[in-house]
Amino acid sequence: MASEDIGLDAPGDNIAGKAFRGSVIGIGASAITLVLGFTRAILLARILAPEHFGVVALALFYIGLAARFRALGLDRAIIHRQDATQQDVGTYLTLRVGTVALSLVLLLAILYAVSRVSVPTFLAFDVLLALVAVDLVKGLGTIRETLLRKELAFRELAITDVVASAVMTIVAPLLAWRGAGVWALVAEQASGITVRFVLTWFVFGRWRPYVSWDRGAARWFLDYGRAAWGASSLAFVLDRFDDFWVGTVLGRTPLGYYSRSYEFARYPRRVIANPVVGVFSPIFAQLQDDRLRLSQAFYRAAHIILRSGFLIAGAFALVMPEFIALVIGERWSPMLLTFRLMLIYTLLDALLMLAGNLLMAVGQPQRLQRARLIQAAFFIPAVLIGARVWKINGVALAADGMLVVGTWVLYRQLRGIVDFSPIKLALWPLIALAVALGAGVWLEASAVPWGPWLMALGKLAVFTTVFLGVLGVAERGDYLRGLKWLWHRSRISARREGVR
Repeated sequence: MASEDIGLDAPGDNIAGKAFRGSVIGIGASAITLVLGFTRAILLARILAPEHFGVVALALFYIGLAARFRALGLDRAIIHRQDATQQDVGTYLTLRVGTVALSLVLLLAILYAVSRVSVPTFLAFDVLLALVAVDLVKGLGTIRETLLRKELAFRELAITDVVASAVMTIVAPLLAWRGAGVWALVAEQASGITVRFVLTWFVFGRWRPYVSWDRGAARWFLDYGRAAWGASSLAFVLDRFDDFWVGTVLGRTPLGYYSRSYEFARYPRRVIANPVVGVFSPIFAQLQDDRLRLSQAFYRAAHIILRSGFLIAGAFALVMPEFIALVIGERWSPMLLTFRLMLIYTLLDALLMLAGNLLMAVGQPQRLQRARLIQAAFFIPAVLIGARVWKINGVALAADGMLVVGTWVLYRQLRGIVDFSPIKLALWPLIALAVALGAGVWLEASAVPWGPWLMALGKLAVFTTVFLGVLGVAERGDYLRGLKWLWHRSRISARREGVR
């Protein structure tokens, strides 16, 4: 029997219920934070200049570079270790506080180096100093968020996401409107991270810090985390090297265009993929010894991510000309082609995130590290060549190619861990996307004398109708089974809540 036809449910087990409730809570919170974040991004883009975003993007590269020495894969390790004792958790806390202190020392060293050597004029020393302080708070807050995630405390994490996003949406645009310039973007980072720290440590304080030390546990954490750290460090290179190269070689204004196109391109992932992956990652860890149910969990998560991601990304790419003209302003028009070139990146990024989290959850970080090494070997020279030949559009193409390579490598490796059919998973969404994009592009190229608002609405209507229509005809049986499963889970959850 195919793995995608097997349920997660088992006698005496409520993992499926947790997955269902967590997904609903996570997606609901994600919808709120998405609206808030998108509103914030629009307001900031309308008020601030592209070079302001370039300054912060390059500063965050250096901050992130030092932060690579902070986690050492320890967060992944504590989630993976299902039999962790209080002594193990205390050892984890001791190690994590130590690595936060180490990263602070490295950040201060970077600050000293920046103050002593010649650097690009748009790398502002005072901005970098402020973001160092913000990153220290972030490092401490991540510890508690990791433990909440391990406890499957999806409700608390969802509240944290929403409150932090709401505060950021008030603080950053207000400061930008009052003329704070680049400091509005610094305040955006600081306000969100501070709120997350306060909520996770002091409001949702189920657990009190317990510092201890067990040599055997520490050795296990470091051994597990070594490969995980290598994979996460490579992920940082893949995620940020393009920002670094564009900012250093092309300048702050091109980096502003590139970083904003990249930021908007990632919104489709944030709608569904981020909350789904956040819910399923600890569940993958709990199911790591049950290949059948692990395969089922992976298939369900990938099924949701692919179809929702293709729908949102395709629609957004089509209406980007009208979005620039009507919403964020014509000064951002140089990023139109860059954004559209990132459509492939947008479509594949969420799948790679899901695959990577699965490998980490089941204790296979080496496979993820190998895949990212191959990606990095392709990506770095591709960025160098792309930036030289086609500027930021060439860098966007390099990012697309890197994602294609990563998808091919990672999904070959997943076959040894889970059972799934790539054709059943991806064929019809790809067909639906191609047909729907073709219809939308035909409408865009037509000579219909519509204004930008009507054109945007028309393209959205055509794309959505065609995409959902193709999937509805081709996969109606899958959707009916999925709806029955959701109805079954919701009734079970309602009965349990009633008993309580």
